[in-house]
Amino acid sequence: MIMTEHVDVEHGRIFFHGAPLGSENDYMHPVTILERIKHLLECVPYLRCFFVLGDLPELRNMSTLLPGLDVRAIPFPRLDSVSCKDIDRSSEPVNDLVFTGAMTEYRVKLLAMLEAGGLSVACPHGFVSRNRRNAMNRSAKVIVNIPQREGWQWLSLMRIVAGLQTGQTTISLGTSDASQIASCCTQLDIRKQDWISEVKQCVDDSKSLYYRDAMNYSVMTKKFEKERPFPHDVFEYWSITDRVCS
Repeated sequence: MIMTEHVDVEHGRIFFHGAPLGSENDYMHPVTILERIKHLLECVPYLRCFFVLGDLPELRNMSTLLPGLDVRAIPFPRLDSVSCKDIDRSSEPVNDLVFTGAMTEYRVKLLAMLEAGGLSVACPHGFVSRNRRNAMNRSAKVIVNIPQREGWQWLSLMRIVAGLQTGQTTISLGTSDASQIASCCTQLDIRKQDWISEVKQCVDDSKSLYYRDAMNYSVMTKKFEKERPFPHDVFEYWSITDRVCS
């Protein structure tokens, strides 16, 4: 199973997205969260391990909840677009920022502050296809990552990777993540009085920030894969026990 949700066990309690089960939020209904945990537990008899992309989600102390199931890392993908070649900028971006994600009260508030600060923001109101998302990413100078709520602990790894694939840099508002992907984006402290000015500076420097993040991503992925190579052994063991190869 490939895990993308942040599920951790702390002091004998299950935390989902950093909050105890049953906590109210406007991103995912508590009943939906409980259903997801229930379905996860129902799958346990058929699981051999959990895969995570890179080092997120951490799945802290998962072995205390589900003994015998290892957490194995899949290396970050190599991206052609992250080489330091010229990026096609033939069509001038029409917006300063783009945000693609489900709306929450916290996100709506920060987006309004960005627009009030004089920044143009492209934001679809609903889910979009991968191709549409990529087109929207290219239509702006910078991709903005906004966590679901205040105090959210993690960067959106896939948003940053998808951005780099389209030749775009990502800035993240109000996060202080220290995971591997943190070296490939800019995190801004929105407690500062002049944080809107810092966003504008990132917009002005978008090309140089992209090249920096692209280079950092290339270096990071190679180093990570050397330290934690693809878990071929899991698939070799599975092929033997399930007799899927001669």
